[in-house]
This record gives sequence, structure tokens and C-alpha cells, in this order.
Amino acid sequence: MFKIYFLTAIRSLIRNKSYSILNISGLALGITCSILLFLVIKYELSYDTFHSKADRIYRVITQFKSGDEVSYYSGTRFPIPALLRSNDNFGFENLTQILGEESAQVNILNDNGTPARRFLENNPIAFVEPEFFDLFDFETGPTDPRPGLAEPNTVVLTKSIADKYFPGEDAVGKVIRYNNNLTLKVTAVIPDQPSNTDFPFVMLISYKSYKNYSTLDTESYNILSSNQQLYVVLPDGVSPEVKAKELSKFVTRHSSSKKNSDERFVLQPLSDLHFNSDLGNYSQRTIAKEIIWSMAFIGAFLVLVACINFVNLASAQAIKRAREVGVRKVLGSSKGQLVLQFMGETLLITLVAALFSVILTELALPYLNNLLELNITFSIFRDSIVLLFLAAQVVLVTLFAGLYPAFILAQFQPISALKSKLNTQQVAGLPIRQALVVLQFTICQVLIICTILVNEQMDYFTNKPLGFQKEAVVTMLLPSQAGKKLMPFSEEIKNNPAIKDISFAGTPPSSNMTWGSNFSYNNSSDDAPFEANLKYADENYLELYDIKLAAGHTYSRQDSAVVLINETMRRKLGIKTPEDALGKTIALGRRDFKATIIGVVEDFHQNSLHRPIDPSIILSNPDNYYYLSAKIDLNEQQEALTHLEKIWSKAYPDDVFNYEYLDETIANFYRDEARKSKLFKIFSFIAIFIGCLGLYGLVAFMAAQRTKEVGIRKVLGASIFSITLLFSKEFIKLVLIAFLLAVPIAYYLMNQWLQDFTYRITLGYEAFIVAGILTLVIALLTMSTQAIKAAMANPVVSLKSE
Repeated sequence: MFKIYFLTAIRSLIRNKSYSILNISGLALGITCSILLFLVIKYELSYDTFHSKADRIYRVITQFKSGDEVSYYSGTRFPIPALLRSNDNFGFENLTQILGEESAQVNILNDNGTPARRFLENNPIAFVEPEFFDLFDFETGPTDPRPGLAEPNTVVLTKSIADKYFPGEDAVGKVIRYNNNLTLKVTAVIPDQPSNTDFPFVMLISYKSYKNYSTLDTESYNILSSNQQLYVVLPDGVSPEVKAKELSKFVTRHSSSKKNSDERFVLQPLSDLHFNSDLGNYSQRTIAKEIIWSMAFIGAFLVLVACINFVNLASAQAIKRAREVGVRKVLGSSKGQLVLQFMGETLLITLVAALFSVILTELALPYLNNLLELNITFSIFRDSIVLLFLAAQVVLVTLFAGLYPAFILAQFQPISALKSKLNTQQVAGLPIRQALVVLQFTICQVLIICTILVNEQMDYFTNKPLGFQKEAVVTMLLPSQAGKKLMPFSEEIKNNPAIKDISFAGTPPSSNMTWGSNFSYNNSSDDAPFEANLKYADENYLELYDIKLAAGHTYSRQDSAVVLINETMRRKLGIKTPEDALGKTIALGRRDFKATIIGVVEDFHQNSLHRPIDPSIILSNPDNYYYLSAKIDLNEQQEALTHLEKIWSKAYPDDVFNYEYLDETIANFYRDEARKSKLFKIFSFIAIFIGCLGLYGLVAFMAAQRTKEVGIRKVLGASIFSITLLFSKEFIKLVLIAFLLAVPIAYYLMNQWLQDFTYRITLGYEAFIVAGILTLVIALLTMSTQAIKAAMANPVVSLKSE
């Protein structure tokens, strides 16, 4: 019996080629998109889930509260890990501290200690303790890296980095020079870290080496860096909330600084690191869970749109198959047998579509990986989860898309079927086909509106004034603690018409690097209730970046013990006007630096537009100048860069010259949003395309059913336009109804999405109108092709048709 069903289904699909091609194409596209999105979601949710203690590992977060404002820092103060260890780990099963760095200069030394090869390593690097491998289950290979990491001046390399630095050689025992400041011996080579981790370090330097590397006072409670992080393992059954409260009280009791009494701690689960953009992680890559769920919904919607196509086309096709059903019933077929027959056809179409979707996924995945900068692999038979997902899709699509048409066809009365006196438009008084078209185009228009608004937010990021000049500025990260070395070359750097101005600073105005400090205001014995962002900069900083003064003046090279503050800090201190701040005093840290406020600058954005502007202090300190900024003549870019490289080589002969354009650096703040914007555009286009496939098929079947009517209208003098309008007006009405439904849904979704941004666009009506017009035009073009074809047919042939 099933063999007969199968053969009959194949013959039916071959006989109705257009119907089969439209359904297979729509379903294949929908299933392909759902598989691709499923692979992305599966990959993003897999970050660091492979650690055996993943559910008990937490990052210790530092919390500050000022009035009603609460802020969080991913770092902890340097002495805290030692304090906990001296008290039996304070009840934690284990703990480790990590200090991450984003990039470094690495020199491979000859036997005489001179550089043989130089590398600028842009991958994440970290100072770690041996306990790092007790908390995290990274592969270590045949050599245990823990003993080496227990000693100072040692480093562990990953396999790919070891091969890059020492091609064809055994790296163990070799010596490298880190940032021309630290000589390290390679004690082990471990396998590369998996791509789905937020600890993608290519070099692991022993934490004990940090004291020989940094000038920071790691015994002080006054220093807080977001890169100095503490990770702990909670024992089974211990509440992270209760433990965090105990930790806050414990550190306050033992801290040597009064300031720390205002700090609290929060334990952030390891599973949250990849999804929390405010706190970030060492991979510098996060994705909001809202984006994950939105991708899941988009995948489901695309399959739903394809299923709606199937239902609509199948119900339209039902008229053509009425006589077939009547003959089968007369010959003794039951309703159940007919349902099985038509469900079998649906299953066959779905299986063919699934096969094509596997091929399309293989072809599309490299482009998706490149677009999203991911490393997703796809093997349908090696990944049981993906295979199960595809099998579940085949079953669900078959049931959803096939049941309704199968039952409609199976319920035909033989006499009515043989006489073709049928109406499949309505069930229980509801126009099912029309409702499905409305649902289909509602989904499409929601996706288009969201895509337009996401694109507007991206344009807002690009074009919003940041409070400083970012164009034509080249920035260079100076070798660690070597800012003073380049300063004598300042005049030589500017002695070229291609270089308009230069400035030395701790960071550019907008940067991922921030330094926070406690301070007291105007000789107060107590610290202010919030920290300030310190911006170390020379006397040319404001002019080069065109940062405006609201009051006062900037400092000169000879000035000492003077600072500038920004408007946000002025307001948070309760100072009424910028002029009122002049002459007041600021004392930083332990009051070892006391200065007078000589100017107030207008606010500028120090971080991405996801975050509000921080209260800031701008001050001069050559010891903390890590960046050289140069404003160049864009008409003489190559000359400017060549000149900068020449001066660089004089000051740092052992370091690789590297530069970035500031506007490109700032654009990278929003690269995740840019990728998601492209993804939304692609899937919105696919949704519209699938919808148009169905619309094209419906109009084609409608034209076939009304062949004689069109012939009569033409004989009676109807124009091509009037006949085209006859076919189009019903669907235009449905598209307009879909638009009215899509507007509130899209408004709600985008309003929720925009809440993640401190600075965002206002939801205006323009995007909604554009989406409605665009969808209507696309639908009209799709319908017109078949409608005009029907209108231009020879009426003599039409009236002869049976």
C-alpha cells in the first residue's frame, strides 16, 4: 500500500511541476535559514559550557552605588585574591585571578639576546596562575603547564602561536621578549583554545611575572582595573547571593582603604559572560540574549512563511484535483486513505526540500561564518543535535503544512468533486487562505520594519556627534610604559606638512580602556560618592581633537597640579555653572595628588553609545601616555604614514610599527550590531522572496481557474489594466491589512531592542511607511507578471479551454 502511495505521490508532483517547484523552493529556503540560525544559536549558547565546573564558576564583580545610581566593574582590586587565600579561600572551592591584555609586541631573541624576529600579537594574552587550569578544563597536551606557571618569567604558548614564532622548532625552552620589558621562557605548548570560549588566550604568562612587568602597586586597594578579574568556584548548594554578601562584609573589614567600605560584590555566573555587553569579557565579543531569541523567532517565522505558502498553494490546487478525489472515493478510497495519500505527498516535498536545504547550508555557511566572524562547522551526520533538529523540522512542517490541505481534499463529496462544484475558500465561515496571506505578509513587514530601524540606529552610531573630532586622526599604541621615549621626537614628527598636529595621551577620547579613581572634592575629608574616569593627556589634546571648553582654559606643558573636568562631573558634584568649578580642588586616590580645576570641557563620549558619558578628569602625566595621536592631511596619507614609521623606527627599533584610524576604531565598537544588521537584511529579503513565491503561485492558479471569465471580459472590451486590477485588488487589500497588523508588533519589538542603548533613535513613522510601500510595490510586481500574462491571453483560446 505504501509503495502505491509513494509512486502516486511522485507522479502527482511530476504532473504538477510548477506547484512542486514553488513549494520545494519556498520550503528549502525556509529550512535552510532555520538551520543556519540554529547553528548560530547553538554555537553562541555553547560558550564555555564544556568546563566540568561551568555551573559553579563565577566572576567576582565590583559594585558601586551613588545615590540611586549603581555601576559595575568586571575587575577586582589586586590584594583581594591573596586576602581570600590567607583565609582558606573564604569557603570557595577554588579561585584564580586573571589579568588580560589585548595586544603586545613579541620579539624572538637570538642566543646573544638581540631580536631575531618581531611580531605584533593582536590576539588576547593573559597573566594567569596555575589554578587557571584547575577551574577551566582547557586541553593541556602532554606537558602539564601548571609547574611552569608557578614560577616568575615563564610563558605557555598555544600550538598555532608556537608554530608562528618558532616554525619547525620545539618552542619549549626558547626565550621571548614581551613588550621589550619582560624576558620569558617558554615552559609548555598547549593545544589551541576552542573557538567557543571567552578566554581565547594565545599566550599565558605566569602571574608572578606581573610584578616585574608593571609599575602598578599591586598591594594597594586603590587600584581597580577592568582587566584584573577574579574567578571563584562555589561549593555545591551554596547560594551565590548569600556568598556575595558575606564577601562584601569580609573585604570591607580587612581593607586598608576607607573607600572600599562603599563597595559591594556580585557573583556573575560564567554562563552570563558571553551575553553581558556592559561587563564584557576577554574575547571582546558578546551577544545579547534578546538577539539569540530574535534569531530563533526569525528562523521559526521563515519556516512558517514557507508553510503558509504550501497551505495556500495546496488549497488552491485542490480545485484541480477535485475530480481525482471524486474518482478515488467512487472506487472505494476512505477518508483516512486519502489523508495518508496527501500527507505522503507533503512528506515527499518536505524531504526533497530538506535535502536541498542541507546542500544550501553547506554552501552558505562559509559566507555566514565570514559575515559574523564565527567558526561554525556543519556535518549533518556527525552532529546528532543538528540531525535531530532537521528531522523534527521535517515532521513538524509535514504536519503543519499538510494536515489542512489533506483533510480539505479528503472531505470532498464525490458528486460535487466530479462536477467541480467546490469552495475551498472558507471553513466554518473563515477565509483561511486570506488569513494565511495576511499572516505571511505581516511577518514579512515586521522583518522589513525591524531591518530599516536597525539600519537607522547604525547610521545614528556613525553620524552622531561625539563631542570631538574623529576624522583624519591616526592613533598608535606605544610600547608599554615607553611614552616618554618618543616625546623628544615631537618636533621632528611635526616637521612634515602631512602631519598637522600630534598629541600624547593615555587613550584617545573614546576607547575601551578606562582608568577609574576615587577622589575628594574641594578639600573634603571624604571621597566623592562616585569614581572619575581619568584621562591622561598632554597640552595638545583638546586642540587636536577639537574638544570645546565650557569655561576656563587648558594647561601648558609647564603646568603642574592642575586638572580639567567634564560637564557630567560638574553636574554630579552639584556645581551650578562651569565657572563655579574654577579654582576648586581635586585630590586623587590617597590624596597624594592634589590639583586645582582650571577648566571645564564640554561632554564627549568616552565609550560606545551603549553607555552613558562618565564623569571625567583630564590631567597631564607623561608616565601614563600610552598613545600617540596624529592629525594628518588626508590628501597626503601615505606621506604622513611613511614619516611616522620613520620616526617610530628611531625611537623603537625593536618594535613593529602599527596604526589605526580613529574613526575605524570607533566603528568597531558597533561591529556586532553591524553584523546583525546585515543578517536582518538578508533574512528579510528571503522572507519577502518566499512570500512572493506563494503570491506568484496563488495568482497563477487564480488565473487558471478564471480563464473563461477573462476571455469573456476581453470580448466585452475589458482592458489589460482592468483585468490586471481584477486579479490584484484582493491581494492589495490583504497586504494593507498585514501592514496595519505589522506596525504595532514592529514598534513594540524595536522599542524593546532600543532600550539597550543609552543613545538611540526616536521611532518615527517614516520607517513604517517605507516598509509598507516597499512591500506593496514588491507584491504588485509579483502579481502583475501573472495577471498581465492572463490579461494578454487570446480570448478565443480562453473560451475553448476546458
